Amino acid sequence: MKQYYFNLHISYQEFERVYRGTARSVLAVDEQGRRIQIPALRFLPFLTSTGISGRFVLSTDNNNKFLSLQKI
Repeated sequence: MKQYYFNLHISYQEFERVYRGTARSVLAVDEQGRRIQIPALRFLPFLTSTGISGRFVLSTDNNNKFLSLQKI
């Protein structure tokens, strides 16, 4: 299993692009400087009226398949 720790701040207006179909993924840089691409819909549980903000951990298997995304 691999884990990627990162901070993310996306306004509600920015995240609306997902609903309009113009955005499908979120790009982030983890603490080790690795660029990670995550399907935007994985962030829906964390969406508030102000957007998405916080520190997250993405867990994948050894083939980089999604296992979980948690706000920490």
